[in-house]
Amino acid sequence: MLTLRLIRREARIAWPVAVVLALLAVLLTAIPLSWPPRFDRLAAGSLADRVARAQQSGPLVAAGAATVALSDSLPTAGDATLDEQLDRIGDGLRRAATPPLAAVLGKPQGRVTTQAAAAVGADLPTPYGRPPRFSLAYAQPEAPPETQPDAQGAGPVEYVQGRAPHQPPPAPASPSAPFAPPVPIEVAVSEATRDRLGLTVGRQFDLQSVGPSTPVVLVGVFRTGRGGGRLWQQFPLLAEPLTVQVETGQELNGQLLTSAGGIEQSAAHSTVPLQAAWDLPVATDRAGPAATPAGTAGLRAALAGWRAAKTAELCGNQICLLAGHLVPSATVSERLTPELEAFADQRARVEQLHGFALVGLLAVVVATAVAAARLGVRRRAGAFALQLSRGAGPAGIAGRLLAEAGVAVGAGVAVGWVIGRALAPPGTAPGSAVPVLVAALSVWCAPAVVLLASAGRVRPVPRRRRLVLEALVVLLAGAGLVALRARGSFTGSGLDLQLALTPVLLALVMVLALIRLLPPALARVTRWARGSRGLVPLVALARAGAHSGAAALALLVLVLATGYGVFGGMVARTVADGGAQAADWRTGGAPVALVGPRDRLPEDLSHLGTTGHQVRITGASGDLTSQDDGTAFPGARLVGLDAAALGAAEPSSPLARALLAADGADAPVGQSGPDGGVPVLSALADPDLAARFPDGVFELAALGMSRSLVHVVGALPAEALRDPALGPVLGSGPRPGALLLFTGPSAQRLPAQNGRPSAVLLHPAAGGPPLDVAALRTAATQFAPAGGAGARVELREHAEESAALRTDGLVRSVRLAFRLTTGLGLLLALGAVALDLLLTATERARTTSYLRTLGIGGRAVLGLQLLQLLPLLLAAALGGTALGLLLPGALGPGLRLGALTGGPFEPDPRIDWTTTAALGGAVAVLVLAAAALEAAIGRRRGLGAVLRLGEAL
Repeated sequence: MLTLRLIRREARIAWPVAVVLALLAVLLTAIPLSWPPRFDRLAAGSLADRVARAQQSGPLVAAGAATVALSDSLPTAGDATLDEQLDRIGDGLRRAATPPLAAVLGKPQGRVTTQAAAAVGADLPTPYGRPPRFSLAYAQPEAPPETQPDAQGAGPVEYVQGRAPHQPPPAPASPSAPFAPPVPIEVAVSEATRDRLGLTVGRQFDLQSVGPSTPVVLVGVFRTGRGGGRLWQQFPLLAEPLTVQVETGQELNGQLLTSAGGIEQSAAHSTVPLQAAWDLPVATDRAGPAATPAGTAGLRAALAGWRAAKTAELCGNQICLLAGHLVPSATVSERLTPELEAFADQRARVEQLHGFALVGLLAVVVATAVAAARLGVRRRAGAFALQLSRGAGPAGIAGRLLAEAGVAVGAGVAVGWVIGRALAPPGTAPGSAVPVLVAALSVWCAPAVVLLASAGRVRPVPRRRRLVLEALVVLLAGAGLVALRARGSFTGSGLDLQLALTPVLLALVMVLALIRLLPPALARVTRWARGSRGLVPLVALARAGAHSGAAALALLVLVLATGYGVFGGMVARTVADGGAQAADWRTGGAPVALVGPRDRLPEDLSHLGTTGHQVRITGASGDLTSQDDGTAFPGARLVGLDAAALGAAEPSSPLARALLAADGADAPVGQSGPDGGVPVLSALADPDLAARFPDGVFELAALGMSRSLVHVVGALPAEALRDPALGPVLGSGPRPGALLLFTGPSAQRLPAQNGRPSAVLLHPAAGGPPLDVAALRTAATQFAPAGGAGARVELREHAEESAALRTDGLVRSVRLAFRLTTGLGLLLALGAVALDLLLTATERARTTSYLRTLGIGGRAVLGLQLLQLLPLLLAAALGGTALGLLLPGALGPGLRLGALTGGPFEPDPRIDWTTTAALGGAVAVLVLAAAALEAAIGRRRGLGAVLRLGEAL
């Protein structure tokens, strides 16, 4: 009967601790299982959005082919139409891709272009004294916008005159007229082409090239401002004819839109090769596995294999025919691999931040489990002492605690598993079970470890042993910091244990420091309280000082929760500011920027009527050779711009100020050499080059530029190198190597190089209307390269770039992860503090009862409770805030956020003071709530239950 009563009594005492352990097990199971699939869904959406944005400037995957005219001995095209032949070859391109790649490739869109021919006809203008040259162009209709979310201006071509061209079949030959003239090919032109040449609907003329002339008839005029989708990117000369330089002068080149039948009719009477191309749209599934590390690696491997594969047999065992011509092979080009590499790098950095937050939460959970175990052991201390006196060993009691905790933790893991699967998106696999097992093992063993650690220990830990333990923690934390700095940034993927565990060790060091500093600080305040008239401050501070060491566990939980919250707010703020800096760098700090080869950028945008300031920046590269000692600087970067225009558009630009303030930077181009035929340009150099060769002269050899000399007239300030105006030209940012900045007449001498981008920064006039982004985007598409291949003009809008980063799935997942772990950490901190208060409830209740017998009122007792918790509150708030603010500097190169923001510079840590203040207030509220909770529980204790006759305070 006594044993049964003892078991019931222990069960009544132990069940609250078992419930706490079960709840912690639920938490530790549900989060690791549900978060990875949710993150994969966010990452998949991020990849899909990035792919869609990248396709706005052109196809990510494309193929091209040149046809060969058939001889009489080869089979003909048969009855297949041009569209069917384009589809057949496009489907062959898709079949050549392996399944991971084929799954993201859409239906290919083919297009065909004939070679340019001279346009001749009665009264047809001849610009520059020679006939204009036109090629026929045909593109298959675009897919609907819902299947091509990247299409800009999708929809049918809008005609302002006439109709779309279609080609009737040629009339059969009759006995009376066996050699009937060919039917003219129907074509359509843009408004710009019509106005340039004065064409009217119904006008006929001939295209003369190798072989017989091809008659064409104009049946329609279309506009390029709306509709057409990618047609203007695929055929830029179709939107507006372009004046090109030839050996004997200049000539006008353009394109004529025709039908599939028009291409077939033109090819039937010509042996000139056709140029065919296929755009393969890329669309990754927003819920698929393409964004996982394995999926990204599989796509990159498939792309590499696809580029290397032979595509000659695209039509199976048959000959590929196109409009009666042979297609011998196709060449694949793609821009998807760099996008996948950048995404994989950013995802790896995000996973490290997630692991950082998750390990911090697990540390808080384990500390809370230890606090619950301490309370359970303290409440059952009498029963354990009785069992030890009857011959039971500590190991046996610990084994029973393991059995009791195993039931609670097992039930919690089962419930957490169900909740985690329910929270995970449908159709996804749960996260790894390794974190669940590690955390569950820690929670399960907490009661037994606490019992064994406290068994037989009546006195506190000896000072020498405590010093050794503290020194070990400090050494481990220091070793972690040194190893992080020596290793640098983590290059792998997944959880970075070294980066994730070091902050936990730093939190332990912070708690140890606070415990060391609290007693002397409280002793000094207590001496001050002795001179006060009231008894409450003296008693409260004295008890706070006496129990400061015992509150280490609650202090650790509070410091961890607060520190990780402050750090998470700082990460979110730093990423946001870094994203704004990255948007500035990509757009040159302008609302809109046109970026591409200089010879493809529009010369004049004044017809749009909305651009108040246009800043043209030229990018080039060349080899420098010092005239002093012959030192060579291959691959030097050359940047030319109008400093006055940049200063007018951006008065705060450090680059404009440096160029305008430099003496001689905008001087006229000088002459040198025996015959005075070598131009001498003036430039500012990067700080390293200018310091090594002050007032130096270099010989410059650049592609597309005659031999020149460069005179360095000054050094660029460090802040000028970070000016966003350089972003569109420098791209990835300043890197080691020579850099020269030109302005004025010297900048105009820089050549246009296809391998180096240039830019036009567009600012609205002060007080004027905003920029017409739609019109500017149309202008950008009209200056794409002929045939849709090669470098393109890209429009970059600052608002669009900033919004893309704010709504990016990877960035959102970082904010969500830290918010989730901070919120749960604070709730666990509430539980840990409440458990710690319950642990010392008997001593505090005894003190309260003693004071009540001395006549202290209820208000004074409440003040005693709050004042006793004030040191813990202040220490937790200060320690947690200090930990969060010191983490970026302490972790150093191990924590890099530049890969996440995408900018060229590592963003400086930015403190989110709003979040920091909110966390400090939350800690205060939590501590006070824990005190109120414990006080409500303590009301059940009567005066006689806590104070016996003859007991001392």
